[in-house]
Amino acid sequence: MSGRSFSSAFDFRLAILGFLVALFSAGIGIGGGTLLVSILMAAFGFEFKKAASTSLATIIPISFVGAVNHVALLPAAPSLRLYLLFIPACVLGTLLGGNIVREHRTGWLKLAFALFLLVVSLRMLKIFDVPLLLYSGIHTLLLTHESLLIIPVGILIGMIAVLLGIGCGLLIVPFYVIVIKLDMHQAITLSLTTMFFLSVSATLIHNKLNTFDKTPMKSLFGPALAGAVAGAIISSHLPAFILKQLFGGFLFLISCNFIIQELKSYRSKAKTPQSL
Repeated sequence: MSGRSFSSAFDFRLAILGFLVALFSAGIGIGGGTLLVSILMAAFGFEFKKAASTSLATIIPISFVGAVNHVALLPAAPSLRLYLLFIPACVLGTLLGGNIVREHRTGWLKLAFALFLLVVSLRMLKIFDVPLLLYSGIHTLLLTHESLLIIPVGILIGMIAVLLGIGCGLLIVPFYVIVIKLDMHQAITLSLTTMFFLSVSATLIHNKLNTFDKTPMKSLFGPALAGAVAGAIISSHLPAFILKQLFGGFLFLISCNFIIQELKSYRSKAKTPQSL
């Protein structure tokens, strides 16, 4: 069963996974890539690049439906200027990241990413507030030079998306809530809209590199659409405070999981020469 091919049959396990991930992801403004990549590798036996490309392709319907629903259900939309600055920068980052993913996956990036998420999650949960002075200083700079930070951050996020196979809502939402001071609902809307363009670009890059297997999408695409609609509707009826706590808690769990995985990976690599 572990060697089962996804080339023909509709897989109900993948369908359920797609629905549940989309339900949660569209609700708090993330693409669900962190969940998808981990589960596709652990439960379905996907190798990393296949899991990453499948995850990015699944984020396309999640982000599109989630963004449309949030825009329709929430009256206050983010500034158009933020879209025009941030989205092109993210797409440029995916193009740059494609040159790196062609060669290998950098484990150090995943570990650094996990440590960053851990700090951000503690900040959002108001457990650890040391980064507040840095954020305040950045926000003061943004009052006159907003693009100086938004564009480089967008490029970096696009690169991380291709390398790790995630939509980077885990970075986009905290960035706009903590640094840019957007309302949680506005940050979710901006995150989902950005992820649509980012994930389309990253998926095309993986397809060009022949690391994208389209066959699992027949089981994931439809349920992901349905889950995204349900998640966006539920989210629109939840207070921003609850969404922020849910997001912070999810960030904390994901960052801890990332750190544990990478430490295990480094330990196994260290033991390999001795066994040879």
